[in-house]
Amino acid sequence: MPAPTPRPAPPVPSLPAPARAAAPPVTTVVPEARDAGAGGGIVPLHGGSRFAVPGGSDLWVPGAAPVAPPPAPSTMRIEATRRAARSAQRLAQLCPAGGGQSGRPDRAGSDRPRPVLSAVRPGTDVHGAVAELEAAAFAGRFVAEFLSWDEDDPARRAEVLRRFLRDPSGATLGWSGCGRQRVETVLPGRTLRTPCGGLIVEVTARVRAFERIGPRSEVPPALTDAHATDASCCPPACSTDWAPAEATWTRVAPPVVRLPTGELRIDLGLRR
Repeated sequence: MPAPTPRPAPPVPSLPAPARAAAPPVTTVVPEARDAGAGGGIVPLHGGSRFAVPGGSDLWVPGAAPVAPPPAPSTMRIEATRRAARSAQRLAQLCPAGGGQSGRPDRAGSDRPRPVLSAVRPGTDVHGAVAELEAAAFAGRFVAEFLSWDEDDPARRAEVLRRFLRDPSGATLGWSGCGRQRVETVLPGRTLRTPCGGLIVEVTARVRAFERIGPRSEVPPALTDAHATDASCCPPACSTDWAPAEATWTRVAPPVVRLPTGELRIDLGLRR
């Protein structure tokens, strides 16, 4: 029996290649300008590309930003450097290193003395200058005595003030000889330097006045050493013949000077 003839294999149908999706259209937008409205400036629109994607959406890709040029070098730093150099040069001319008071010539070769800075004005006697703290203390003591008096002991005030005044003949100034009052508080404040080296000190004082409630005593006051450095003419705060009255604030500006001996005094005739 003859061998059976093999049947050919049925042809395999070929599948069509899948169709490629069409690339979304690309629209290039050129930068343009538009008016921002009445009275406004021109607002520029940045350039870029717009892609249409499936689904009806748009994809916006802005264009590349331009590269900014490098900033210009600042002139402020250069100007500050120049000012510092000029200051250093001027300082070197005024205070040369190694010159002047040391006896050696400066870098310029001159033997001129170095300038000396001083807080005292030209033409002022350095030994006559008064410091602010000691002037304030001395002026406060003077005002405490100058505004205190007692008619029951009228001579004591003048004797005490003679120690403070440059001219003792002014010890009776500022009081009529009647009444009684005492200084409770003194507050030194502003100062003013005079050309002679003195100091005018503004002192604010709280003064307590008294009213007589008893007859004036005919007995003379007890003798005390009013010339002592610690003596005061301020009357006592309590007395059987006087009652305290209202207190007031008073300002006095005494000029304080230094004598050639080094002592401080109040110069009532000093002018600024």
